[in-house]
Amino acid sequence: MIDPNGIYYLGPKGSFTNEVAEIFEGDKIPKRTITEVFNSITDNSIGIVPIENSIEGPVHETLDNLFKNEEIYVNYEIEKEIKLVLAVNPSVNSLNDIEVIYSHSHAINEAKETLSKYNFTNFVPVESTSTAALYASKQKYSAAICSEYAANLYNLKIILRDINDSINITRFIVISKKLIEDGDKTMVMFTVPHKPGALYKVLEKFYNNNINLTMIYSRPLKSIPWQYYFYLEFEGNIKDNKVKATLEEIRNITSMLKIKGSFTKLQYQVSNYLS
Repeated sequence: MIDPNGIYYLGPKGSFTNEVAEIFEGDKIPKRTITEVFNSITDNSIGIVPIENSIEGPVHETLDNLFKNEEIYVNYEIEKEIKLVLAVNPSVNSLNDIEVIYSHSHAINEAKETLSKYNFTNFVPVESTSTAALYASKQKYSAAICSEYAANLYNLKIILRDINDSINITRFIVISKKLIEDGDKTMVMFTVPHKPGALYKVLEKFYNNNINLTMIYSRPLKSIPWQYYFYLEFEGNIKDNKVKATLEEIRNITSMLKIKGSFTKLQYQVSNYLS
């Protein structure tokens, strides 16, 4: 059972993560950062965080927290199309009045080409798009790159719509302290010995066992300069004998292997998935 007071998400209210959280029943609790979401999870609660954007790629803070927190697993994934707007403080009457634009760094990059046509240069990264909307609501001559939902929530005027540079989809994950062994895909994280061919030997096991990789990415280890951990997703689940055998094979050739669970994709629609 899910604690009705324990659906933590990257906030404040009005973020895209908040919109995804609304598909679940229970009280939603906003957190200022992704790290705070991870730190808030208990045995009877879940967290919802972004993990990857179709334009900007993986969300580093999410990956680093998944690697660091061995007891937290991925249970579901949800894809949501992101439609960005430029919303302004009521003091702004025209585009020329805007002095500063707040948003999450990903959202800034996702709209920068479109907004460059208006000669905007003063972009300030903040923790989330809803934080940007909150800041813009309190500061004269400021604006936010955010959702229409956040703009309405914080009483901002929408001055430009559909400012995405291209099709923009963000993948969110539902995390908890429960390891799920069934699902469409599985996530692992690992390190390899610092020697030639070490990563190749790991990938070779998936090839030999005919397992399709859907994502691979490297991130620097915080503890050892110029060495990395690898984040990998593949088709299949932990219950599958072929997957079990592959994981045992790579466990013997990696320095560290962390199994982050198997998971299914949920459709983004209002539905009581966890009731």
